Amino acid sequence: MHATPRKGEVELICGCMFSGKSGMLISRITAARSRGLPVAAFKHASDDRYARTRIATHDGRSCEALPVERSDRIPGLAGGADLVVIDEAQFFDAGLPEVCRALAEGGADVVLAGLDLDAWGLPFGPMPALEAIADRITRLHAVCAACGAPADRTQRIAPVESPSMIGGSEAYEPRCANCFRAPPAHLRR
Repeated sequence: MHATPRKGEVELICGCMFSGKSGMLISRITAARSRGLPVAAFKHASDDRYARTRIATHDGRSCEALPVERSDRIPGLAGGADLVVIDEAQFFDAGLPEVCRALAEGGADVVLAGLDLDAWGLPFGPMPALEAIADRITRLHAVCAACGAPADRTQRIAPVESPSMIGGSEAYEPRCANCFRAPPAHLRR
């Protein structure tokens, strides 16, 4: 009798900015490495706010990660990792869900983090498709910068002046649904 190969799982960590998504990824990476598991960590190449080759939190914690532009590059770079971690999933292309499913079918656990809603409060990139294939979803909240309630949205506080809207606390803050105000619809990218 042959043993069935281990199937991995896809876990999605989502929420607004400043909710602790990248921190959770760093904790998962640290725990896996302490158990001696091979880990491959990735982030979207467009996110160079804190460090080009690191997953970084807004409060300064970080760990090494390979920057990639397209999801189809991830399987070749992941090698035989038991844990594949992907930060800033919202910036990836529509192929990311299939890449994650294939990695899981091959036995890797895949943990992704990303913004589920954009600055207009609308679904962001491949996040809805990732939610559809995820075996587990963790939804995080921050504290609303306006009223202190649980925040599930990301408020753009800087003017929308360029195609790139990547930023930190100088450009965004967490908001609850009552305090959130979307930028004008014609500026949506």
